[in-house]
Amino acid sequence: MFVPTVLLVDDKPQNLDVLVEYLGDSGIQLTVATSGEDALAVVSEQAPDLILLDVMMPGLNGFEVCQRLKANASTTHIPVIFMSALSDTDSKLQGFTAGGIDFITKPLQRDETLARINAHLTISRQQQELRESYAQLEVLNEELAAQVARREAAEQAKSLADETLSALTQQEAERWGLDAFVGQSRAIRSLLDEVRSLQSAAQTNVLVLGESGTGKELVSRAIHYGSQRRAKPFIAVNCSAIPNELADAEFFGHTKGAYTGAVNERSGYFERADGGTLFLDEIGDMPLTLQAKLLRVLEDGVVTPIGGRKSRQVNVRVVAATNADIRAKVQEKQFRQDLFFRLAGYQLALPPLRMRAGDVALLAEHFISVLSQQMGRERIDITTAAKHALGRYHFPGNVRELKNMIEYALISSRGMPIDVHHLHFLEPTIQSATAIHSAADLPQKNVIENDLDIPELSSPIQRSGRDEEQVMAYVEQHGRIDNTSAQALLNVDHARASYLLKKLFKEGRLKKQGERRWTYYTL
Repeated sequence: MFVPTVLLVDDKPQNLDVLVEYLGDSGIQLTVATSGEDALAVVSEQAPDLILLDVMMPGLNGFEVCQRLKANASTTHIPVIFMSALSDTDSKLQGFTAGGIDFITKPLQRDETLARINAHLTISRQQQELRESYAQLEVLNEELAAQVARREAAEQAKSLADETLSALTQQEAERWGLDAFVGQSRAIRSLLDEVRSLQSAAQTNVLVLGESGTGKELVSRAIHYGSQRRAKPFIAVNCSAIPNELADAEFFGHTKGAYTGAVNERSGYFERADGGTLFLDEIGDMPLTLQAKLLRVLEDGVVTPIGGRKSRQVNVRVVAATNADIRAKVQEKQFRQDLFFRLAGYQLALPPLRMRAGDVALLAEHFISVLSQQMGRERIDITTAAKHALGRYHFPGNVRELKNMIEYALISSRGMPIDVHHLHFLEPTIQSATAIHSAADLPQKNVIENDLDIPELSSPIQRSGRDEEQVMAYVEQHGRIDNTSAQALLNVDHARASYLLKKLFKEGRLKKQGERRWTYYTL
């Protein structure tokens, strides 16, 4: 039976005594250290499964100890929970920046401490199991590669057969069906109607637009698994994660010996997706050189691997997704207009969660049920006040942020109904529930655009100028502007507001203050 080991680090023996008393009958093996230096020495001898680390200590403080652990390849995987009497936001941010995964404020409460330790031990154990499974898959992959090398004549056929056999089962296909969408708002009903139409148009390429966290991949999978292509592979590719020097080989494949390191023949994404769907996430980040080659394949459906003389015809539906202002990229020559036309056979705009206020409570209940089951807990309730607080929030991270918020609340509530103080808002709730509901009731813009013409492509330039002047006037009047304020001012989405603010900053018309979610701009 697996017994996890937790290292307790605190320079005050009386604090260690309290922790040992709290955790002594929890089934966890405990080790202790009274300084940062001792903690590093203990970890070098026997790595624990989790470290509960005090912040304020003589010599090396907790933040420095954590930074050293994360800088060492042999200890970087060990989860660190900080404990401190410091409860200010800056201290907590410093802890997370150093590499910690949680921050408990002293004086410690036994039930809360145990709940957090057990939750992170569970996550750590699951990650270890995944690493072990991945290592086993690596061994199996090497064995398969050795077999393929001995039978080069059958390699291509076997590779393609393996891809077909690895398609998701019918049960998994149902998982990605329309039942996976939670919501009853006008925006989500309209979106589902469009998805149903696209499921019956299996030859049409689709461009999915939406902010980060709105569910672009979920929608793309629903389009695939509801179509006649469902029995063939759905190949997902993150365009921003592929190194430029490997892009050709990844997309189009290569022959044996085509370049250094090409020890076996390999099929590319297009061949592996033959008959099915190729999902290109973050398409706006694709290099221009690769865009030209992608366009050629979309035009004639012919793929030629690197180093190969024979081409192959493929039948692939491309569903591309981006949270960038793709029209602006076209205007700035960062994205090919002809490729845009090819990808945008149909444009599908996903509504941000703030435009689906009526769905927030339903989604929250859904995540409570799903996450409670995953944690092995009884399902708990959420108070009316908490639902109202969620309804007033603008969710810059959309559905993904709501899910993370509910997960945090489930842990911090410790089995009690989720209330307002359990909700971890990353930004202030600056919008009222009335304002959000009003926005949700507005008619949704028809996003069907058949063969976009040149006048429509040129209109964003005119609007861009007006938008920029509105932003500058707002800053002159109010002294500052952030992304949320720009969205409300211009009635645009997060990506468009971000693009305009960054553009004005690069032109020297605005000054940038703060970083990431706390960024704002002044004159």
